[in-house]
This record gives sequence, structure tokens and C-alpha cells, in this order.
Amino acid sequence: MSTTNAAEGASVTSPPPTPPSPVSAENSDRDRTSPTPKFPVKPGEFLHDCKRGSEETPLVTFAGRLSAMNVYRVFFDYTTVIAQDQKAPAVAFEARPNENRYRDIRCLDSTRVVVQGGNHDYIHANYVDGYRENKKFILTQAPLEQTAEQFWSMVWQEKAVMIVSLTPLDNINCYRYMPTSSGSKMTIGTKNKFSIVHMGTAHVRETYDATHLMVCKNDEPARKILHLCFYTWPDKGTPLRPTELLYFVSDINHNRKLLTEDAIKKGWLPNTPDIKTPIVIHCLAGVGRSGALASIDICIQKLDDTYGQGKPFCDVKDTVLRIRTQREMAVQKPEQYLFVHLALLEYSVRRRYYTVIDGIDVSSFFVSGYDE
Repeated sequence: MSTTNAAEGASVTSPPPTPPSPVSAENSDRDRTSPTPKFPVKPGEFLHDCKRGSEETPLVTFAGRLSAMNVYRVFFDYTTVIAQDQKAPAVAFEARPNENRYRDIRCLDSTRVVVQGGNHDYIHANYVDGYRENKKFILTQAPLEQTAEQFWSMVWQEKAVMIVSLTPLDNINCYRYMPTSSGSKMTIGTKNKFSIVHMGTAHVRETYDATHLMVCKNDEPARKILHLCFYTWPDKGTPLRPTELLYFVSDINHNRKLLTEDAIKKGWLPNTPDIKTPIVIHCLAGVGRSGALASIDICIQKLDDTYGQGKPFCDVKDTVLRIRTQREMAVQKPEQYLFVHLALLEYSVRRRYYTVIDGIDVSSFFVSGYDE
């Protein structure tokens, strides 16, 4: 474990409202509203369940199609995803413009996280289902200085054991909502005061930092929360290799299980069967990289489950379409859509779910300037 020197504690309060949020760079040339067709879910079913019919894509078909495509054809396939975007209500988003990073990336009312016990209940965050797990994720924008208290209120309310950041907390693009040196303390909030103590950071595989935090709200008992910051995924581009993110996804799920067990022992999570709390994920807007990470996890879980049943399924397009019904514009860029495909192909090969790889030439997915 590598740690830094202790620093003086910092006190942060909510500042006055900021000017209206800008249009995201990716969408400055269009005014999209909200996502995708409806996917009816019957009682006892889950959003990403396998239908075992024409709606599902067997892994061998997925791999075969991908091997026959190139980057341009995958990008074109992505246009058929965004072409299905539909308008859905986002009243709370429109009512609080100063708490949104971008005025064109909306927060859907139907799945938004309602934060209790504050001056208001709004935060730019949506519940997103995992594979056979409702509300496995909360996808949210990176906190602004004026939304940091609401962010921690959400983390506390949802009893989250883990926060995943896909962008550096550099205080330039992303407000530094936690202390950054071992032993240091930060206090955030006015109505609800959150005390956050940095307990040390481990640098893992030169791809992410794992920081243990002790967080206390007002006079309530402290909770241990793990903060994972994946710093090798640029805002414009993708990780150099899918392998890095596949290990990261595995680490997220493994540590979530351990942290949940610890929280049950400490008494701040109930000891009930299959107790799970949401994983809070953010990048900057909370849609592009965050949506891609959730998509990869969902597809991995489905692959593992269906392979165990004798017929593995993988359908990135269907998964992305379904996520976009819960988090607007999830998987925001075509290169992220391509990266999800490549990550799932690599996972399938590494797990030996798919072994016919002689005809696959991944070099066809890389063109000059692709990740610039």
C-alpha cells in the first residue's frame, strides 16, 4: 500500500449558484432529448434477462459478426442505437439548471435518485439495473462544488460501500470531493455535515487507485467506503487495452462483496439474504465512460450465467439500448461502443467461452486518429 503525507483538514460549504451549465462537447451540434424504446418487464423478470429467442445473440454469432466488421461499420451500428432515442420526462433536471454539468445531458425522472433530508431532493443521478440485479449501479455526473453535499447525502442514503470514479479528481474538471492524502480530513456540507477521513491509498496495476475512506454524517457512526479511481481512461478515447478494464471490473465486484460483508459485521447494513447496495459510478457527465463500464459488467455477468447453462449469449447493442432507458445517453460515443465490443470479445477468449479466433483481425478496428 502506497500512502501520502497527512495534510490539514479542509472545510467545504455550499457556494452560491453558478451560471447555467454548458452544452457537452459531444452534443453541441444536436439537441437530443432522451432514450430508446420501452422494454416491458413483467413481475419476477429483470431488464437484462435472456429471452432465449430471436431477441438474443449467441456468442458465436456476436463474435462472427464482429470479425466481419471494421471500425466504420461498428460506428454505423452505433448510429442505429442513437436513432432510437425518444423523449422522456426530465422535469427535475429542468428545474435545477445550476446543478447540472451540461444542459443537454438530462436526468430522467423515471429512474432518478431522490435524495431525502436535504434542502431539495435533486441530484443528476439515475439507478441502472445490472444483470438480474435491480439498481446495481447509480450513474451520476462528477460532483460540482455546489453538489458535493448532495452527492455524499446520496452515497449515505443508498448505503453504498463503493464509489467508482473514471476521471481524476483534479479540481479542474472534477471537484475534489474527498481528501487526497493519508490521514487528512475534509468536511463537506451545511445542513448535513459529512466528515471524510483518508485512510490510505493503494496503487493497483498502474491503472487505478484504491482509497479507503471513513465517512461520518453528523453524529452518526462512521462507515468505511472504498473509492476506486481508474485513471487510464481518457475523456476523449478509450483505455489502451481492454485487459485493464476487465481486471478492474473483476476487482469492483470482488471488493463489493468483501465490503458488504464488513458492513454487515459493523452493523450498518442489515444481515439479510443477498443484501446488496448500489455501486456509485461517475466520469464527468456520468453517461459515456460510466455507461460503457456498466454495459461491460452486465454483458460479462450474462456471459458467465448463460455459459454455465450451455449456451452463452452476448448482445452489446441490446444491452446499451436497455441501459439508455434508465440513464440518458449512456455509452455516449461511438468509440466507447466499439470498446465495449472489443472488451467482451477479449473476455470471451480469455475465459475460453469462444476459441475460434483465427479469423479475427482486431487491427481492422483501429484507424489513424481513432483515439485522439
